[in-house]
Amino acid sequence: MGIRVHLRYLRFMSERFDRGLPFLELHLGPEGAKAALENAPELTRFVVEHGFADFYTNDALDQKSRKIATLASLITSASLPQFEWHTRGALATNLLTAEEVKQIIIQMTIYIGFPAAYNAMAVAKKVFAECPPPLPENPVNPV
Repeated sequence: MGIRVHLRYLRFMSERFDRGLPFLELHLGPEGAKAALENAPELTRFVVEHGFADFYTNDALDQKSRKIATLASLITSASLPQFEWHTRGALATNLLTAEEVKQIIIQMTIYIGFPAAYNAMAVAKKVFAECPPPLPENPVNPV
């Protein structure tokens, strides 16, 4: 069953949703995208149409750079459930390695302090233990 099966949860489809959906899947991974669509379909539609379709489709940054910026933002704002989702997606789609995620946390330590960095590292270690081995090569942009 692909992600398209879960589109029945959405009341309104659009070209922008179709354009943004591959980026949701790339950044959250297939399971994260499925969970988002099932758990909060209206919010996910908004995020896909406005966040992913509008911002993730331009060529100003590559998808790896966007993922690094996203993880750094989630770490510094202590948005740990979302950090977990995005870390899981980064590993599942091979946007980042576990070592790169650790280094992002370490880099953010000077901005957030040691306790918050330890909290983020604990979330990351949990994800590392649960994620399957990485894909053989980095993905290409879904556009």
